[in-house]
Amino acid sequence: MKSRLWCSLAITGLVLGSPLEAADLARIDRTIAREPTYKSKPKYCLLVFGAEANTRVWMVEDGESLYVDRNANGDLTDDDGPLVQSTNRNLGRSSAGGLKWDCEYLLDAIRPADRPRQSKFRVLRWNYGDKEDRYGLSLHLDGKTPMYAGWTEFWASSPDKAAVIHFGGPLQPRMLRYKEFVVDSGTRRLSLAFINPGLGEGAHSRLSMYALPAATVPRVKIQWPVAAGAPALATLHNLTQRCCYWEYYNSDFKVPQTAVAGTATVTVDFPDTDIPFELKTNQIEVPVALTGLATEDDE
Repeated sequence: MKSRLWCSLAITGLVLGSPLEAADLARIDRTIAREPTYKSKPKYCLLVFGAEANTRVWMVEDGESLYVDRNANGDLTDDDGPLVQSTNRNLGRSSAGGLKWDCEYLLDAIRPADRPRQSKFRVLRWNYGDKEDRYGLSLHLDGKTPMYAGWTEFWASSPDKAAVIHFGGPLQPRMLRYKEFVVDSGTRRLSLAFINPGLGEGAHSRLSMYALPAATVPRVKIQWPVAAGAPALATLHNLTQRCCYWEYYNSDFKVPQTAVAGTATVTVDFPDTDIPFELKTNQIEVPVALTGLATEDDE
């Protein structure tokens, strides 16, 4: 797993409309009923599950141990102790001379009382020559739908500052790789992810590339800005390829030559398919530039 993944998210546009109301994550109770005695300075992150975010699960990393509120009762002292790092790998040295390593915390399931279990919980921690360690989180939502979070910083020094990562809320499309479309930029990838932005730094949860059957192909319609008096211009693109954990893409994409600088409206749908999640919106806006190279995501 690379320390700088191409499939990190590039925030490319303003979400249009809100046909579905997402849970108000800013109002979630951040109280932790009981905490253990930590051996080092703890780092906090809050996971919430379900459309209404009614299930709260705290994660707290204490040095090389990870406390997870496995029964979602707000008590970090009654969960059979912390998870310890496993599959520790020493991978030599990076080109800059630093040590390269990775490890993971594994948990079969989070089991809230009277609510769906969240299975195949895994937190990967690694450093491949970066200034700071990096983290990735994966799980199967309700024991069925694979999702990801992380690859961007999500830890905080206290519960009140913790990011809130929402699994099971409505998703929305987000462009990957580039922050705008550029006319005359040649053939490149048109890439999307389906995310819930959560609350706070690094709080996006993302639908896995394995969450949809291979036969389910997202279709993208792009309405392009055109010169005054010119006919409307729209293109259709099927995202038949998948990669990098959560990326749905088409590698044969080109910006039409007759597009002008402005804003393109990108609309996503799933023709003749019932998808196992709800979309808060299926549209985003993406800037269109006439010259230069498209700005790449720097995460």
